Amino acid sequence: MISTPSFIDLHTHTRYPDNDNFQYREIEKAAKYGGYSDILAMANSEIIIDSIENLSVAKEIDKKLNLKIHRVAALSKNLNGNELVNYKEFADKGIRIFSDDGKSLINDELADLAFKTLAKLDCGIFQHCELNCHSNPGDIAPPKLNNELIEIYEEEELKILERDLKLVEKYKTRYHAQHISTKKSLDMISRAKKLGLPVTTEVSPHHLLLSNENITFTDGTYKMYPPIRSESDRNALVQGLKDGVIDVIATDHAPHPKESKNINFKQAARGVVGLESTFPVLFSSGLFSLDELITFLHINPKKILKQLGYRVAKTNKISWSITETSFTTKTSYKNSTFENTKVLIRKELFNV
Repeated sequence: MISTPSFIDLHTHTRYPDNDNFQYREIEKAAKYGGYSDILAMANSEIIIDSIENLSVAKEIDKKLNLKIHRVAALSKNLNGNELVNYKEFADKGIRIFSDDGKSLINDELADLAFKTLAKLDCGIFQHCELNCHSNPGDIAPPKLNNELIEIYEEEELKILERDLKLVEKYKTRYHAQHISTKKSLDMISRAKKLGLPVTTEVSPHHLLLSNENITFTDGTYKMYPPIRSESDRNALVQGLKDGVIDVIATDHAPHPKESKNINFKQAARGVVGLESTFPVLFSSGLFSLDELITFLHINPKKILKQLGYRVAKTNKISWSITETSFTTKTSYKNSTFENTKVLIRKELFNV
């Protein structure tokens, strides 16, 4: 038996508020099964958090859950990158993190204005770096398997990240790079930190444990953004955590119904669930010590939220049994890349 503090996820897609298409308690259950007490909810729910009215709807549902939910507002109206939201209005309501996650803020002039405005408000930008997200989103990392699939080159991530880091240097805006996937992104973040810029970053479990050399593309299970990249990139990301360049492991939990994932790879929705699996698969991988995992899953995410003015929940003690078993998702949305993976740990006493 081991124990850990409850975890904090900086990247969860709650899907709600919505039009009654999603069972919102599934988020609570997934978090509790995985040992999470706090989640940072992205703005790209079915009803987008781009207005105070929509924020209020989300918060009414949040109150029903036995889970601390920290809210993010969109960077742009309808996440379309054409018009910025009213940042001050959200900041006055205690929302201090802004993200179009699922999309990037592509327009350079709007990005400049966003970074400038949010720096003055002492708020942060959490950026999803994908250059072609509004025009021609791709499917997989090179090399592509057939002519139907569009390659997502690392430059898509790098060009947005490079521009953003220049804006951080210009305005000193608090900045968090979401789910980085390449060694070159890691190098950029490292340089920014050496300059003393207010930059943090995260990596997701699937980019730490999988490479495009050991996955199959027979269905949509492994379709996500950013895509699973090379073994060289994977190794660099692991080392980036150990060296302190990457601050946080975030799940990028994105529930999808099976009919949108268990289909042809081209048509499959992008995204995987991760709240339930993250600690069991990472602990079982042997890549990180228990103390390292507690740093990446609790200490550092807590620090980032508190620096941005968010109050985290009281830390709970989570008990885990050391027992060899196969990981299976207990909640309804089972689009995990780690389904049936052998793990060495199991959470004790789940109650919601």
